[in-house]
Amino acid sequence: MKNRPIHENLDTSFVNLSALVKYLRRRQFAGHVRIELSGYEADIYLTAENQLKAREYDHIAGRIAEGEEALQRILIRSREPGGIINVYQTVAEKETVAETPSEKTEIVVEKTAPVAPNKPLSVKTNGANGKPKIENPANGHAANGNHHDSKPVEIPLPPKSKLPELPFEFTNKVEAKAKLPSLSAEDRELLLNLTSELLGTIDHSLAMAKLEFPTAFQKACTEISADYPFLAALNYSKGKIYSADPPNAKFFVAGILEALRRILDKLGAHPKFAEVYRYTTQRILTLIHQRRPFYDKFFITKPLEKILGA
Repeated sequence: MKNRPIHENLDTSFVNLSALVKYLRRRQFAGHVRIELSGYEADIYLTAENQLKAREYDHIAGRIAEGEEALQRILIRSREPGGIINVYQTVAEKETVAETPSEKTEIVVEKTAPVAPNKPLSVKTNGANGKPKIENPANGHAANGNHHDSKPVEIPLPPKSKLPELPFEFTNKVEAKAKLPSLSAEDRELLLNLTSELLGTIDHSLAMAKLEFPTAFQKACTEISADYPFLAALNYSKGKIYSADPPNAKFFVAGILEALRRILDKLGAHPKFAEVYRYTTQRILTLIHQRRPFYDKFFITKPLEKILGA
């Protein structure tokens, strides 16, 4: 098997990856789509059995992940401009074998001569014309290509199978997948306080280097608001987060952490801010250690540690 390029160097600024994968799926495409961004690589594999696999490699965070969550992150990251998308089709390598006229064989089975179930057909070569004849060991009759009652055996094609449904749909609307119960008033207040503390810690760290965290955070929220609509109505100022009634905890945290990931990735990629990045990540790790029971409760710990490469 080998990969044949179908589309190369497609710019993420003009290509909707989700729509592209949907189209390939409808065409029963077998191959993979590769996405390359700054410090980030990912592949979406479509098999001949209509199965789908996703794999991402975040060089900056040091994260290698597979599965549905990786797919959702790939679809979100693919909305960033300046990336490249390549599409490769998996094709079989053709094997060509030279064939001489004397090697070509036509085998026709006579319908009136039943074959014994426990004895195989024997094929003998007719020396006169090089064509084989088939003898049925049960009755000794021979069949050749010139017999007037001989007809080619027709093998019925198997019925077309219905295209199986994938375990999940392609969509950037991850909110539809979040179906956990709504937060109680007490949990809502606790989640907002934890989030405010986390954002305030990062804000204070960046302010020491005269970097505007509120502006960067608002910009990141705007970029992903199509996937996390609640971010459009969320505001942060002076260590306090203001939000309308948030969705369930897992979806709310996913949106906040995706915005923070974008900020921290850019900060870590800039050599000028290497010291600020190290100081900020240490402050966050300390916060995780102090608040672990609460972070675990609201699905914050593991995703945040992955962003930090811990």
